[in-house]
This record gives sequence, structure tokens and C-alpha cells, in this order.
Amino acid sequence: MGVIDESLWAAIAAMRIEPEGATLTFTRRLARENGWSRAYAAKVVEEYRRFLYLAATDTNSVTPSEQVDQAWHLHLAYTRHYWEELCARIIGRPLHHGPTAGGVAEGRRYRSIYASTLQRYRDTFGAEPPSDIWPPHDVRFAVRYQWVDRSRYFVLPRRSVSIAGIAGGAVLLAACTALAADSAGAASPPMVRQFADMLFGTDAGLIGFVIVGTLALFIIAMLIDRVRGRGGRRSRQADGKTQRNRKLRASRDSSGGLDVASDGWSGSATGTAAAAGGAAFMGAGGEFSGSGADGDWDSGAGSDGADSGCSGCGGD
Repeated sequence: MGVIDESLWAAIAAMRIEPEGATLTFTRRLARENGWSRAYAAKVVEEYRRFLYLAATDTNSVTPSEQVDQAWHLHLAYTRHYWEELCARIIGRPLHHGPTAGGVAEGRRYRSIYASTLQRYRDTFGAEPPSDIWPPHDVRFAVRYQWVDRSRYFVLPRRSVSIAGIAGGAVLLAACTALAADSAGAASPPMVRQFADMLFGTDAGLIGFVIVGTLALFIIAMLIDRVRGRGGRRSRQADGKTQRNRKLRASRDSSGGLDVASDGWSGSATGTAAAAGGAAFMGAGGEFSGSGADGDWDSGAGSDGADSGCSGCGGD
């Protein structure tokens, strides 16, 4: 476990984001807006605090998970607390958040930054990032989110819909088979008629057929999903090998080696590009002087303080 700045961590851990006396707390709002349980939202808030600590103490760029980024989005809506309390008083620097610039190269770059953030988490806190909040990069950058009006639309998990579809398909198959057997009737051989009567002539036989058919279809679906998963893993492994080879070539071709966060914040506050994947962000810089509502931003040389990325707020 790394050396923790106790005073900084205590300040981040103790900060109350919502106004005093607010009925709708930050955690409850986060849970409501994302459809999470309150317990899970509380875990996300704790991980968001850890992310803030990493951003405040890391000289390289850091990238949040999607869940942590949702907490960040919401915190930015509490503008007074975010800028006057967190950035001005606790961190002492602006912590900017920027949208994705897009592109394949950006995606690869920020996957590397995200992996570095996870490692920094392990080194700093001496623990593995919880996978339900900090998933692997291939999961982190594979999700696609979209606003949905739940007053007008139902939101159903794909797995539940698939299972319901399999069950419905089994029932339909049983009905069609029973109808076909009944139509064949007298034209069928005696053994076939006896088998059909056993399956469809009684409730127990029909229920058993539906159950067996459902299980068979479910197993087939699982096998197909597993085959697709293996193909996806092989593709990601090949992509990872290609990235490693490119990094090695880049390190051989450059005198200083490959630095995936070379555009991160510094004391001179050079702005950076936003991340790929929909919600990954790099450190931009910026000096902060003053405090509270009367404080002013001095972005330093070459930066106008624009929303060019998220700044890691550390020492000079």
C-alpha cells in the first residue's frame, strides 16, 4: 500500500456534497438517476472519492470507470461545492471534465490510461478495485449508455428477455407439435400415436415436453453465447498483442520511451484531449489561486482553462 496523504484523504472522505438539510442526498440522487440500489450507489460514491484522491495526487492522467464517471457527472451539477469546496479548498486546483474526442487511436490510448489508473489504485490503496465498479478495460469501454424515459418505456435486461423468448419458443414448439400430432392422427403408425398420446394426451406429458424443450433451447443459447465470447476474447487478445508490439516499437523509436499520458497536466497547465469510449478523461492542468467564490482561475501559459479534459490535481 502506498503512502496516503492523510489530511487530503480525510478532507475528501468527509466532504458533504449536497446542501445541509437536503432531503434528497447526493447518494440517493445518484441511485435514482442510474436505477441503482442505494447500497450500490453508496459504494460508487466511496469509489468516486478514491478516484478524486488519485486525480489529486497523480502526476499522470487518470480515467474513471463508467460508474465512477456517473458520480463525477452528478457532482459537477453541484457547481458551488465542486468548484469552491472540492477544487478551491480541498484540492487547490481545477479538476476539469471533458467529452470524448473519438477515434480508434483515442480508444486505444485511453484503454492504456484506464489500465494505469487501476494499477495506481492497487498501489495506493493496497487493494484490488471492486470489479462491479471498476471492470476490466474490455468491459469498461464496451458499454453504450443512452437516456431513457422510463415513464414511457420499459427497460428489460437482455438476459431476461432471452430467457422469456426461449420459454415462449418452447411453448410454441409444444403447441405446434401437438397440433401436428393430432392432425396426423389415424394416419400415423401405432407406436407414433402412442408416443404422441403419452406426450400430449396428459397435462404431465405436455408440461414435461415444455420443460425439456426449454432446457434444450437454453443450453443451445448458452453454447452459442460461449462460442461468441471465446471469439471476442481471442480478438481482444490479438488486439492487445498488437498494442504491446506497437508500444515496444514506439519505445525503441523514442529516446524517452512511450508515455501514454505524456499530454497530462503539469504546472504549466497544458490542455489535453478528452478520452475515447464515451467517458474516459485525461489530466489537463491549471493553477488555482484564491478560494471560495472570490477565487480566480489562472490557467497558466498556453491554456485558457477550457473544458479540454479532466485535470489530475497534484503537486507541481
